[in-house]
Amino acid sequence: MTTQTHARTTRVTKHSKLTMNDVMTAQPVTVGRDQPLAVAHAMMREHGCRHLPVLEHGDLVGVVSQRDLYFLETIAGVDMDTDRVDDAMSSDAYAVTPDAPVQEVAAEMAAHKYGCAVVMERGRVAGIFTATDALRVLAGFVP
Repeated sequence: MTTQTHARTTRVTKHSKLTMNDVMTAQPVTVGRDQPLAVAHAMMREHGCRHLPVLEHGDLVGVVSQRDLYFLETIAGVDMDTDRVDDAMSSDAYAVTPDAPVQEVAAEMAAHKYGCAVVMERGRVAGIFTATDALRVLAGFVP
């Protein structure tokens, strides 16, 4: 993978002290908690992502994943056009700071099976770090 194919490619060494600021996807796409599920699903497709931080008045209130939405599509009575993101989101979003060490964040994500960590700075969403991002970091260790 080159920087032409992915702007966030980071080459790392065995002794790197990477932080979230080094590897996060900055300014991630977000969705409002009152948006219809179909809007969240369309945003994920359009932007090629699987997790959206959920906001209310600019504050982080949860995370909704592509897996959550796919699951809800299989349930009778769920209307993706009228049911809201609030009905599908996880309200216990794992939030970290930009200076949090990648190693610690990745360990916490693995221990609790979190799909992502939302990077918060001064009370606002600054970025997101996903399992895919973690694999990109790991790939930087492979010669």
